[in-house]
This record gives sequence, C-alpha cells and structure tokens, in this order.
Amino acid sequence: IVMKNGATVMLESSWALNMLDTREAIYTLCGTEGGADVKETLRINGEKFGRLYDTDIQFNVKGADFFEGRKESMHDKEIRLWIEAVMNDTEPMTTPEQACVVSEIIEAIYESNRTGNAVYFD
Repeated sequence: IVMKNGATVMLESSWALNMLDTREAIYTLCGTEGGADVKETLRINGEKFGRLYDTDIQFNVKGADFFEGRKESMHDKEIRLWIEAVMNDTEPMTTPEQACVVSEIIEAIYESNRTGNAVYFD
C-alpha cells in the first residue's frame, strides 16, 4: 500500500490460517528513525548515540500494592467500551466512519488482488 506521502505499508493478513503457532495480532512497524513490534510485549528499537538499542515495554505490571489491577481481555474491553458508549451516549472508541474506511481499504485490497491493478483513493 503506497500512501500519498510515498510511505509504504506492507500488509500480510489471514483470517483462516492453518498453523500450530498462533501469532494473532502481531504488528511490525519500520521507519527511518526506528521501529517497533508487538508480539508478547511492545518492543521499540532504533539507534541513539551511534549504538543500536531495543526496549521492551511491559503492560502486565501490577498497580500499587493495594490494587491488583483489572485483568480484562481485549475482546471484553471492546465490548465494555461499546456498551459504555451506548449507555452514556458518548462517542464509541471506533466510529462507524472509521470502520467504513477500514472496510473500503479491505475491499480495495481484494479488488487489487483480483484485477492486478492499483486501487486509488481520493
């Protein structure tokens, strides 16, 4: 996927892949100033002071001693946030317009694959 500014996004995805090592929701970002990936944790890498570095960001740390924190799956969090938006009449985390854009991009990927031609957005 080529963006207006010339940036390139490489997308690999599958909804039904037969493999033993489930690698669900894995992301890799590569840029001129550094990169990041998400596997079990968020890892950020790059170069500073003439040396390469990488940093793991831990999300599973506990809160204060008296508070164990909330253990909530991403699926449950999405459901909770949607219900809260409906009950409180607030903007949902993902708007219908954003979902529409994602659907248009997915359709363009299928169209490009089917025709072998690029699909352009205005």
